[in-house]
Amino acid sequence: MMSPFINAVATALRESPRYRLSAIIEMARLSSAARGKLKEHYAERCWPLLQQEQFANLRDVGPWLFGARPDSEVSGQYDFLCNLGEAAGPEICGWITSALPPEQLARHLSHASMVSGTDGHPYMLRYHTPSAMRVLSARRDLPGITDLLAPIQYWWVPVVHPQTPRWCPIPGYDRPDADRPLILALDEACWEALAGDPLSHRIAEILKHEPSSPGLPEHGHSERLGLIQYYLNEGREQGLSREDDLITYVSLLARYGEKTTNRPGWPAALADACDNRSSFADGVQNHMCTTQSRPSHG
Repeated sequence: MMSPFINAVATALRESPRYRLSAIIEMARLSSAARGKLKEHYAERCWPLLQQEQFANLRDVGPWLFGARPDSEVSGQYDFLCNLGEAAGPEICGWITSALPPEQLARHLSHASMVSGTDGHPYMLRYHTPSAMRVLSARRDLPGITDLLAPIQYWWVPVVHPQTPRWCPIPGYDRPDADRPLILALDEACWEALAGDPLSHRIAEILKHEPSSPGLPEHGHSERLGLIQYYLNEGREQGLSREDDLITYVSLLARYGEKTTNRPGWPAALADACDNRSSFADGVQNHMCTTQSRPSHG
């Protein structure tokens, strides 16, 4: 049985024979040998996205776009998805369907690598990362973002989840004829959103020397940060608001996994913290450790 993501991609491709599937790969995460093998296997079907001269020294290890064969039917593009997924795995940070041929799509996307800051100076923008794409898609009112998404049918980005990573579709405008140079200009609020939640970065720093654990498997930095943000959002939804309580909540889930929320005493510890009767750390000590140490009878 195909996954919901693969079904969604196949459905999108079946809408028109014009659509081609491509993927963005973070080449820096691969070894030099693996990069060379990929580029050799997909020769003439892969293009760097850092095409500006000032990025020449980063080009080989920057993001690259890999495309399905130009004459591929849906079945062939399905094979491309499966084969590239097996070869590059977690280094794939996005899948795109578009009627714009992949080589032209790579040239189009490359313009987004440079953006105008609030001070009017140009900056490099890692627009292709999953977190950045979600932020940019939500700010289509800003100059250039609608143009960036103009030739895109769908852009799927991975959403980190403790059990199974998921792919979220970001709809574009499906206008391949609108391919033109991009001039992106972001406001202060967008820059702040791109920087991410400061607390998640702080917790990532606290946990950076933690070994692989049930709630925080051995991932790259962005994946670990994504999981930390997932737990942080979950803690806030549970009613925690104090920074120390959120740090405790995320740290426990990261170290012991979500099964720790099913242990006796967890709801009471959470309730005490939400009602400001105690810190979450003290609540865990009082309720969970006391429950564990209680002798059994019978």
